[in-house]
Amino acid sequence: MPDGLVRWPDCPVTPGRVAVVTVSYNTRELTALLLWSLRRILAWESLEIIVVDNGSKDGSAELLAKIDAAGGCRLIPNAGNTMHGPALTQAMSFLASKGSELPRWVWVLDSDIVISRPDALQKAVQRAEETDAAIVGEPWWDSWHKTDCFLAYSLLIDPVRVWRDGIEPFTDGGDPAFDLLQSAKAQGETLCEFPFVKDRYVIHRGRSSLFAVWQSGDTTHPSHDWARDHHEPHFGLVEGAPATHDELMNAFRAEAGPLDDQKAVAALTIRA
Repeated sequence: MPDGLVRWPDCPVTPGRVAVVTVSYNTRELTALLLWSLRRILAWESLEIIVVDNGSKDGSAELLAKIDAAGGCRLIPNAGNTMHGPALTQAMSFLASKGSELPRWVWVLDSDIVISRPDALQKAVQRAEETDAAIVGEPWWDSWHKTDCFLAYSLLIDPVRVWRDGIEPFTDGGDPAFDLLQSAKAQGETLCEFPFVKDRYVIHRGRSSLFAVWQSGDTTHPSHDWARDHHEPHFGLVEGAPATHDELMNAFRAEAGPLDDQKAVAALTIRA
């Protein structure tokens, strides 16, 4: 188990409270777009946002620190890149350590997700409650492991049932959620399908951190060789998703303006 891992405490959760967890790595504008969509598009009142920044060099940490100071998110800054899975485990352990106002659900999102429907979280939570699911996600065939799995870009998790002994945390390398999902199934937890991207509740640009690695030219990065041929966005191969992403990005840029301006902090902090 990783150092600093904190499992979910035996404490009451707050009904209706959801924590969004995401990891930022040189995706400054895309992470800002996600935060904007959580405040401007998503219809959910009791929302907490945790962002782990993995040593970004593009100004992400500086922008997120301003948003943190304004109450728009909680930033966990790392001096270097701990990789995606360990950073998610870090965020989950932070939530588990609070001891009060614990969320009923944790929504794990990639930083290049944008919420495109107000009812995205409402419908996902409804599906979880209808099926008594501990995890809600979008299915895919994992050709490497030859098994059905959920994609890690959008996972709704019941932390009381999932973030506990016997279920693996998020891990380094490959699919950060694979071990967690497989061990949850082995422990008898229910995993329920939900069409986050397919039905365009969210838009997933895809490969944005790989694009940052490729663009930086850092040949020492462990993902450099993979990023060379896998940095173009895929948008989940959903028809019309790139156009919707452009529309949302344009609306975000029109409201927020330059990201180093205080106007941008307000747009990413205050619910409309």
